[in-house]
Amino acid sequence: MFPTGENDPAVEEISMPVFSEGSSPVVSEPPSLTREQERLDQGTRRPIPVSTIDWQTSMTSHFSPLHGLDFLKDVHQIIIQQTVELTDLMASLESENRYTVKVPRGETIYYATESSTSFQRTCFGSSRAFAMRLYDPTQQEAIQFRRRLACGSCCSIFLYLQELEVWIPPGEYVGKVKQKFNATKPCFVIYNKQMDIIYRIEGPESAFGCMWSKNHNFQIFTSDGMTQIGSIIHQWDQVQVAYNLFMQMPGQENNTRHKALLLGAAFLLEYMYFESAKKRQGCKCIC
Repeated sequence: MFPTGENDPAVEEISMPVFSEGSSPVVSEPPSLTREQERLDQGTRRPIPVSTIDWQTSMTSHFSPLHGLDFLKDVHQIIIQQTVELTDLMASLESENRYTVKVPRGETIYYATESSTSFQRTCFGSSRAFAMRLYDPTQQEAIQFRRRLACGSCCSIFLYLQELEVWIPPGEYVGKVKQKFNATKPCFVIYNKQMDIIYRIEGPESAFGCMWSKNHNFQIFTSDGMTQIGSIIHQWDQVQVAYNLFMQMPGQENNTRHKALLLGAAFLLEYMYFESAKKRQGCKCIC
């Protein structure tokens, strides 16, 4: 916000200039926004050509994405990897997470950074609220996930269940991922911005939705819940020596906004079930 000058002694001491008769006053215009700020306000992108390796043909190609969602075109398999730095391992407090979103051949299409409060990271752990910003290879924000503070484990049946909203710059609401109570397995519903159900996600059978091991397969179904069309798998990567999240999207899905919603669901599952699993040993309930 720009200062208004009200009740500001420093402003009151400034006297108005006096112009002599016949002179032309010089009108000073307020400083204009920079081109970069104007571009952000209008939601336009810098026309930066991007060199990518086409994961369909293994050919190097160049294109200028009109939107950050363009990197999801023709993508049906995604790997989400958490990046951990030495300072994070040595820190005594929970730090904000960072991730890379890749295609199976290894090319990174998004860099994700979490924004949350240290109070919630300390007191609520993986249940914390956050804003997750995804930046594409042009270093421009492409997608944003907003998760509220809520409980959705076996110990919180009657409390707020989990919900994550998906937004794209400069402020377009895409839809949300919402948890549904189920006493036998984790269940989620994906809505578009018109609140139409477009996908359903179900986890493995377990008492009150508890996860008792580190390897699990979540199935993506059509809106009626009858046909499986994809999956989200938490699996061990022997090369990276770490757990990663692998997502198989519906093969016939070409709507990049729907893919962004599925990507948001994968991040929600990462925090709800798998972030704690990476830090635990043995067979324990991940709630």
